[in-house]
Amino acid sequence: MQDLEKLKKAKDRCLDDLTKALPSYVNTLMNIDPRLLAYVEDAISNNGSHANLMELLGIRKELRRMASYQVNPSKVHTAIRAIEGIWENGRHKKGGLKFDTPRGNRHVRLMPYQVWCVMGIYGYLTDVDMERQYIEGDELLPSEWVKDGEVWDTRRLTSEIHLFQTRKSGKTEFGGAIDFIEVCFLGPANGQALICTNSAEQSQIAYKAIKDFAMQIDPTCINRLGGKYFRMTAKGMNWQPGHRMKGEIKCMAAGKTPKDGLYASVVHADEHGQATYINGRSDMQAAVETCWGSTGPRREKLLMHTTTAGNLNEGPYKSKLESVEESLLRELDIPLDGQPHRTEDDNWFAFILQLDKWEITDDLDKLDNPELFKKVNRSIGITVQPTYYRERLHEARQSEDTKKEVLTKDFNMWQGVSVVEWIKPDVVRALQNDKTIDAYTGAGGWVIFTGLDFSQGDDLHTAGYLAARKHHSGQGYELFADFDAWIKQDVLEKSSIRPLYEEWIAKGWLHVSPGAVFQSSLFVKRFDELLMKGCQFQYFGFDPYQSKDPINTLKAYLQEKGVDQPDKYVLPVSQRNAWFNAPTDDLARAIKSPIPYITFSANPMWPWLFGNCVLSIDGKGGASADMDLGNKKPVKRNPGSDSCKVDPIQCICVGLGLMTEYESKNH
Repeated sequence: MQDLEKLKKAKDRCLDDLTKALPSYVNTLMNIDPRLLAYVEDAISNNGSHANLMELLGIRKELRRMASYQVNPSKVHTAIRAIEGIWENGRHKKGGLKFDTPRGNRHVRLMPYQVWCVMGIYGYLTDVDMERQYIEGDELLPSEWVKDGEVWDTRRLTSEIHLFQTRKSGKTEFGGAIDFIEVCFLGPANGQALICTNSAEQSQIAYKAIKDFAMQIDPTCINRLGGKYFRMTAKGMNWQPGHRMKGEIKCMAAGKTPKDGLYASVVHADEHGQATYINGRSDMQAAVETCWGSTGPRREKLLMHTTTAGNLNEGPYKSKLESVEESLLRELDIPLDGQPHRTEDDNWFAFILQLDKWEITDDLDKLDNPELFKKVNRSIGITVQPTYYRERLHEARQSEDTKKEVLTKDFNMWQGVSVVEWIKPDVVRALQNDKTIDAYTGAGGWVIFTGLDFSQGDDLHTAGYLAARKHHSGQGYELFADFDAWIKQDVLEKSSIRPLYEEWIAKGWLHVSPGAVFQSSLFVKRFDELLMKGCQFQYFGFDPYQSKDPINTLKAYLQEKGVDQPDKYVLPVSQRNAWFNAPTDDLARAIKSPIPYITFSANPMWPWLFGNCVLSIDGKGGASADMDLGNKKPVKRNPGSDSCKVDPIQCICVGLGLMTEYESKNH
């Protein structure tokens, strides 16, 4: 979990950086379009009260890119003109596209934040080494040039954009406009825009805007044989045969994406945030990857995500957005001094509208704040009024389903996790014996699969041991679960249940790691003891988050013991519900079977741990842990409590997952 105080300090620092640096960028912004400066000044005004940290970091990144790459004002002007046309004295004169507004279909000027997004897409150029030598007489593209006998190409820097906005912000229609102008005006003659969505119905929302744009230029295009320029079908648009332009736009619904005949220049992943994992697979993500893979050698390809938050706990885009946010936080480590500073992440642009992490709440009264309305929707006061949000908050008070919808779609808060009761402490207590893992040796036919959680934080640092062997009847397995856990000294001293921990420590059920950082040698020493007693280990699965040092120590120990390739046996494990789904079901089945085939060690912490534990079910999760819907994972009942720990249970689930992998390799 991110440290909220650190994030607050990061926002203060970012605001300070932007305030000090902005004067140096005023002329550049004004020369491109005055609305760029207006957007930035508004975002940082009033101490950033209506701009979230990620939006501000996105602004900081753009100013850095502006100083690091060649700026391309003419392409920005061309794109803006293609969308909004030519305006004089506040009145539309000619050209551009009409948009659906509260006053009907009209030409509108782009809002400052939309101009900022256009700038993020088209505003920068980069030089690409074509890795070929120039030979006299070679035909070069207009954008190619020769340096020291090598061919270089100057092309658009941005190849991916993230528009994370709430509904009623015009994101899908804006994305449709980018699709349309790329295929019809700005892109290659054979451009292809593919709109990827979770369903055929969703693809029609973006496509409706494109049909409207096409009909403005060619009103006859909806005729069965097409019009003067375009030919429209239920699922796509293309230029009429014989026209010099050969581009097309196609709708691609998840699960129905062809693998042949695609050569995309633009991939528009609309409502990508709704894509979830079902049994470890996402149909929409597969469609996006297929379409993006078809871009091949395109010079200036573009992957565009337009989405709100989703009704899910985890999904491919949610994970992607988390990595984007982590990258934006690293911007604070790069000077904003007007000098070139390039990074590997400079190929993408992000416009993220959401509440700051410390403002996220389901208290509807706290959300009734005009500054928060603007923080999640930059169209407030223009295409949508504050009364809309107040009405939605009123509706949210009427039912939990409506509340969930409002929090997700109107405030961009990820929702969708059902939390249900799971396995009671008394059930586990009845399955405990008087043994520990030390007694489950290879001589007895036992193989041990170990789940490791050494990530830095306030949780227990845990090695969970799942011992398995064939049942004496020859049918199925016998399982045994035990663990070793360490608590850091500084965490122990601050714990609200210190007396209970100290009781377990005195009896040897819990161990202490001196200081404020987990000592990697403690587990390796314990592992060595178990090996000396004859325990046979097969796989180790670990949570990769901040666990580099303990895992490297384990691998080094294995190499000392003669294991040539420890990476084959020490494996990173995803912490997503999708990965945990099957082993969570396996653990419940082993415990709840008419004749349980798992026993637990004598450690008195086991019933306490299961009392802390509930089941998180994402996606289509139901009200019962036995319902085979959604992806499941055991989690803390009270995530904010320092006395609520479940790490050993999760480690046993990891062991079960590793055992399944072991079986699949026919050992």
